[in-house]
Amino acid sequence: MTTSQANAVRAGFLKLIQGWKWFAYVPAEGQEWLAEHMCLKQFAKGKTIYTSAEPVSYLYAVVSGVFRIYLASPKGDEITLEEVVHGGWFPHFVPVPQPTYLGNCVCQQDATVAAVPQAAIAEFSRRWPGYYHGLYHELANRAVVTLGRIELLSLHNLNVRLAVYLLRMARLRGRPEAGGAIWLAAFESQSEVGARVGGTRQRVNGVLKSWVKKGWIEMHKDGIHILDVQRLTAEAMKTGFGVAEFLAGYHGGWQGTQ
Repeated sequence: MTTSQANAVRAGFLKLIQGWKWFAYVPAEGQEWLAEHMCLKQFAKGKTIYTSAEPVSYLYAVVSGVFRIYLASPKGDEITLEEVVHGGWFPHFVPVPQPTYLGNCVCQQDATVAAVPQAAIAEFSRRWPGYYHGLYHELANRAVVTLGRIELLSLHNLNVRLAVYLLRMARLRGRPEAGGAIWLAAFESQSEVGARVGGTRQRVNGVLKSWVKKGWIEMHKDGIHILDVQRLTAEAMKTGFGVAEFLAGYHGGWQGTQ
């Protein structure tokens, strides 16, 4: 790697650091130190990055690709905690002498990440304890999302849950188009979507078809066109769910305000 290429990579690392709340209270000196201890790694789609209770080896920032963090029950049921996309950092672990991962993580698209060894993070936090201040504030946002998902699955009907799911995926992965439409490339089967929103494939398919008839969305083999974001948002709010607050807890992509 040439000097100019190395400088460009380091500048990219600094941009990832400066764009994430964990490091908002760390001075420039500390941010630069952290950038010097980062390296690039690549993961293939389907790669398990870590499993629950495994010792923490790295902290990651997403350059490209998508990662899913989830919990698994003894019966094999999975509950998705979050999807992490470009610009996001993961995981959030307790800063104890021998930290372990909370939950499991899998790569959902071929990905490139900036990785920091756990030992470097331990040294970084000792030198610049303002890091913990940032962790606390970002964790508060995650709590809103986690509690919101529990409320969503427990108290609201399938139409609302599916509308919120599509809006969330549009925010994380969607591509805005002329006229306010959002293109959402296919990445999960309807059965997998059903598992996410607490419904069967047949019921999910029925709701999606009804929205096609209303002109809110278009279904394609390679994805979904969200044609009427306002109507879909109204559906998501139909039973009083706090959609704006829920989506605000996620980072990346479309912000839902266009």
